Amino acid sequence: MGRELVVSRLKELLGSEKVIDDPEELYVYSYTAYAVVREEPLAIVKAFSTEDVAKVLKFANEHRVPVVPRGSGTSVIGASTPVKDSIVIDLRPMRRIVVDVPNGVVEAEAGAYVDEVDRECRKYGFMFPVDPASAEAATIGGALAMDAGGMRGARYGTMRHVTLGIEVVLPGGNVITLGGPVYKQATGYDLMHIFIGSEGTLGVITRGWFKMVPAPKSVGRVVAYFDNVEDAARGVYEIRRRGFAPLIIEFMDDIVVKLANKIKGLNFPEKNMVIIDIDLPKEVLSSTLNEVAEVLKAAGASEVRSTTDPDEMARLYVVRKQAYPTFAAAFPFSFMGDLSVPLSALPAVVKKVREVSSKYGITIGLIGHAGDGNLHPLVGLQSKDEWWSKARPALVEIEGYSIELGGTISGEHGVGIERKDLLIKELRARRSEVVLEYMRQIKRIFDPNGIMNPGKLID
Repeated sequence: MGRELVVSRLKELLGSEKVIDDPEELYVYSYTAYAVVREEPLAIVKAFSTEDVAKVLKFANEHRVPVVPRGSGTSVIGASTPVKDSIVIDLRPMRRIVVDVPNGVVEAEAGAYVDEVDRECRKYGFMFPVDPASAEAATIGGALAMDAGGMRGARYGTMRHVTLGIEVVLPGGNVITLGGPVYKQATGYDLMHIFIGSEGTLGVITRGWFKMVPAPKSVGRVVAYFDNVEDAARGVYEIRRRGFAPLIIEFMDDIVVKLANKIKGLNFPEKNMVIIDIDLPKEVLSSTLNEVAEVLKAAGASEVRSTTDPDEMARLYVVRKQAYPTFAAAFPFSFMGDLSVPLSALPAVVKKVREVSSKYGITIGLIGHAGDGNLHPLVGLQSKDEWWSKARPALVEIEGYSIELGGTISGEHGVGIERKDLLIKELRARRSEVVLEYMRQIKRIFDPNGIMNPGKLID
């Protein structure tokens, strides 16, 4: 169908105020955080309800029009990048949040921001367990579609570990609920977890029910500086090996810290940093912070600081929050990679990153939620052309190395457009390439006409 006919029919179904076809808006929506590829959609639909989504998917399925679900467009692997002649469903108007304190459950629509859900939970003494670095921009729908993780992943895991139920609109417009607001369920095939992390290729997740956890009453922060990047990675491993269960364990190498000082006007020691948060009763918090500090010193830290003062804790965390914006500001083009390895392999990975950076002659810094083995190479380039000649080969080498170590090419960002070849490489390494065919069969069951986010995750 041509653009004019698609737009006209959508306006008839939904009302003209919900359908956008202005050229400037289409141009804006053609981009996501994955700036390597862009494509203008036919139209954008602002969905205000599950019924709006159902109407779009019924129409799109009947006329074989591709549909791309979208939250804030923060996917760095192109999962929400429009495809040719597609309808983009913008779910951000769906923002309803309901906190059910007696049952320890929070319900949120797909357009609610993760940070917004967390703030609502904290009004009642709870918190939302998953905390991606982009929580202020990331939506619940996007976090579910990508199985997002984040800062507290070492303690609480990813979205699939805290989700109790989801509402999904399927191609054709049928609405189903998988799971629900109860903590234990054992009723047949676990279809809910097929949709979580499916990157919008099976249907559109419109709401979810999630576990809440008590917000910590007392938290302390330990910050350690290492001259040697492998020692810093080894320090993370030692903390987990010795049985500590921190709320967060974050890592930044000296390349990131130096750039943050320069670009953001900070004044941190230009060394490799490990940040650890411990939440325990006040009676034992101080002694535990001291124990953690001693482990980090034994691992090679040249300086260790600890504090329970909220203002000081916030100040010490600034460099981590500014890591990715720093690279975006410092280079004409930047990109964030994603890998996850067994904790004991962290020193080998950080060493490999330095070797690859030197080999290709490009700047690669490292940050990560290292407490669960998840690292993000940050690549800074002088031009977009360097992506294909230098950065992409470098990241393929780094993330391929994570497979050799028993890890995976994505800990939390997904596959999208960017990592389909690496997914195949990982499955081959595990002698499980047949999984791709199983995935294709699952997609044909839920999306027989192939309208849902085509070209993402699997072909």
